[in-house]
Amino acid sequence: MATAGSVSTRQVQDVVDGGGLYFSRAVTAGPYVFLGGVAADDSGRIAPEARVGPPYEASPPAHVVAQTTYIFKRYKEMLESLGSGINEMLQVEQHIPRKVYADGYLDVSRGKGFMDRGRPSSALLQTGELMPRGCVINPTGIAIIPNGDLKKEIPSATGGYHESLTQKEYGETYAEEGPFNEIVTGGGYVFTVGDIANDWAINQIPEGVRVKESIWWGNEIRNETAFLLERLRGWLERVDSGLDNVVHVSVYLIDMADLYELDGEWKRVFGDNLPGRTVIPSRGLGQPRFEGDNLGHAQNAVKCEFIARSIAPGAGLKKEIVSTGSEQLLPEPEGVKAGPLLWISGQYAGGAKGLHSRPDTASQLEYLFGRLDEICRAGGTSLDQLVRVRVFLADERDSYLVYAALKDAVPSDPPSVLVTGVPGPFPIPGATVMMDAVAHVP
Repeated sequence: MATAGSVSTRQVQDVVDGGGLYFSRAVTAGPYVFLGGVAADDSGRIAPEARVGPPYEASPPAHVVAQTTYIFKRYKEMLESLGSGINEMLQVEQHIPRKVYADGYLDVSRGKGFMDRGRPSSALLQTGELMPRGCVINPTGIAIIPNGDLKKEIPSATGGYHESLTQKEYGETYAEEGPFNEIVTGGGYVFTVGDIANDWAINQIPEGVRVKESIWWGNEIRNETAFLLERLRGWLERVDSGLDNVVHVSVYLIDMADLYELDGEWKRVFGDNLPGRTVIPSRGLGQPRFEGDNLGHAQNAVKCEFIARSIAPGAGLKKEIVSTGSEQLLPEPEGVKAGPLLWISGQYAGGAKGLHSRPDTASQLEYLFGRLDEICRAGGTSLDQLVRVRVFLADERDSYLVYAALKDAVPSDPPSVLVTGVPGPFPIPGATVMMDAVAHVP
């Protein structure tokens, strides 16, 4: 059995390989554990323990509660076998098809013996449909295996942050802290919460961000991006870090037409020291709680959410840009390496002049795994050291093509995997898939 001190290489646990699926639920990378996967088994269907029968088959909460319980029981068992634990989670990104699944997921994952204390930084996103049919939650998380100075710590929160999120009527585990923390550190990394342009003390878009309805001037995404990056700067400075030490950001964007203004502000703030980044189209964010089309600041609706991974400069990690010499479509490096992890930015099978592969999704996936191989080699690692792969599809029915392509690229001991449908269009005409990854650097 692995112990905290002995886990220094890549190991996999709980491999699912059947029914068109291929992934590991847990993969170690030095002191880190990457977790992911839907509530399915080798049959390629939802596991029997996670299914819902009569009389609650039509109830969305019943399905998400059953699937979340199944997934987190597996997470808890695997983490404990590695010398870690469910409360050693540093960051989670959770993907659902509809907002109706959020309440049941949070109720189970933040209580009932799971992440009930010292919660991770977190983002809960309504990205799109999941496969196999009937799956309604796919969380992907990062935990630490504590050992000496390698431990999880939670700095104090901003005034008003936990107060606005702490609701004892939701259960006693919410009496002292909310469902997520602003900042969580571990092993030299700084993990910050999935942040939206919200004043947590009043749960409203701040007045300095809100675009006024009475004048022509103003841009919602530009204002939100400036606000979120400035708040990220403040959080990082509280742990003696800064924007220069940001390694990778997941940007969830409601409307890909906002990419131009997002990138303009992004380049203004980061300058030449761009972090790795993945821009993910999303159906909905946590504010507002209700669903709808064409929502804006007038409805207290935000346009984007950022969740970041950074390093603390005094912890011995160094941020290194990884490049194969290929031109990136968007303002981010191909990859960023820090310590035992290589963060690969979102990749398309093409560039500014169009697709580099044939137009079908299988061909695009073959091209993308080739790109991951090139970037891994440039970063001093290889495809068989992948610990997490995330794939975002214009058509979720192509999910099985993803697993088949992954098995061709990594024939044994697969990484953890997230596959979700997302709303289009992607920024390259004809693109049907986007992919990012994290690799262990031995």
